[in-house]
Amino acid sequence: MAVVESEVYVFARLAAPGLGDLVQRNIAFALLRRAYPEAAITVVTGRSLAARFGEFFARHSYATAVLPCPDPGEQDADGWARFTERLAIGGAQVCFVDPDSRGLGAAEARQAGIPVRLGLPGPGVRVGDLTHPLRLPRPVFGLPDLFDHASALAGALGLPGRLRAHEVVPALPRSGTPPPRLVAGTPRIAVHPGGARHWNRRWPLGSYAELCRLVVRHTGATCYLLGDRSERDDLLRLAAAVTGAQQGARVEVVTDTSLDATANLLAAMDLLVGNDSSLAHVAAAVRTPTVVVYGPTGTEFLWTRVYPHHTAVSLRYPCQAATNPAEDVSVRVCAHGCPLSYTSPDGPYPRCLTDLAVERVWAAVARRLGETGARRIEVLS
Repeated sequence: MAVVESEVYVFARLAAPGLGDLVQRNIAFALLRRAYPEAAITVVTGRSLAARFGEFFARHSYATAVLPCPDPGEQDADGWARFTERLAIGGAQVCFVDPDSRGLGAAEARQAGIPVRLGLPGPGVRVGDLTHPLRLPRPVFGLPDLFDHASALAGALGLPGRLRAHEVVPALPRSGTPPPRLVAGTPRIAVHPGGARHWNRRWPLGSYAELCRLVVRHTGATCYLLGDRSERDDLLRLAAAVTGAQQGARVEVVTDTSLDATANLLAAMDLLVGNDSSLAHVAAAVRTPTVVVYGPTGTEFLWTRVYPHHTAVSLRYPCQAATNPAEDVSVRVCAHGCPLSYTSPDGPYPRCLTDLAVERVWAAVARRLGETGARRIEVLS
C-alpha cells in the first residue's frame, strides 16, 4: 500500500479486555509493522486500559506508542472534544480499526482526515468511511477465527505471499533475563489455576491438586504454580495439597511478578497447564506448549489454527458454546444454572468444569510431555 510512512493509528477503544486479549492484538500490530516498517504505530485506546496495561504496551507490544482517549461509556463531552481535536492534528496517514473498538471507528478516522482507513464493514460503517475494507474469508469453524482476521488484514495491507497459520502469532517481545531458581534436570510444568473472578473459568482447585500429584508421580516434574497477588492464598493451598500427599514433590509458588519475568519463566517451561486465561496466550507467544481447560467459554476455536502448541480440553456442553463480551457476562444463560463468578476454591464451580475428569486432562498432559519433533494442535471433545 503506497503511503508516506510516518504514523499509523490503531483504533482500539476496548471495553474490559484482559491481558490475553491484548497479547492477541500483537498479531495485527506485527502485520502493520510489516506493511509500514518505518512508521510509528500508535494504539488509540481508553485511559484506564492504557494505564492498566502500560507494561505490555511499553515492553511487550509491536506498537510504538499509546494515545489515550476517554474510556468507553465515559460521559465527558469536553474530554472527547479535546481528544478529537488532538486526533485531527495527529498527522496519521493510516488507521486500522480494531473489530472490537467501541465508539471509535472508521467514521471518526474519516472525520480526523486520515486518508487510509482499514477495518471490517459492519453496523454504523457508512459508504466511504473505509478506504480499504477487510474481506474475511469463509470461516472454517462457523465464525471467523484469528487466522481469518489476520488473513483479511494482510490482504487489505497488500502484504506479499500467503500467511501460514502456524506463523501468524509473533514472538512476544521480552528481555533475555533468565528466570531465577529453576530446578535442573526435571520436567518443568507451569500450572495456572486462576483467572478473572467475574467469569468463573476455573477448574476446581482440588482437581488441579490431583493432576499435579499425577504429574509428579509419573514424571518427577517440578510444578511451578503461577498467579497474581490475589491468587497467592489459593496457590499456597494447592502447594500444600500436593506436597502433603506426594512424598518428595517439588512445588514452587510464583506470584506478583512482572509480565517480562513471567514470560521468561514460561519460556523455560516444558508445559503450561491452566485455565482459559491470559497466561495461555503469553505461553503461545513464547512458544511453550499448553494444555488449556475450557469451561463456560466457546472460544477455543479462535486460536485452534494459530496456536500450534495448544491442546484444548473441553466437555463441549451446548451451553459452553455461548459467547458474550466480558462486560456482558451477566446476560449469559447456562443450561445448568451455574454460578457466573468465582467465589472460593471450595466452589461453587460450573458443571462443565466439575464434570471434567482429572484423567481426561492428565491424558492430554502426558501426551504433550511425550511428544518429540513437530507438534500439532488437538481439541479434545
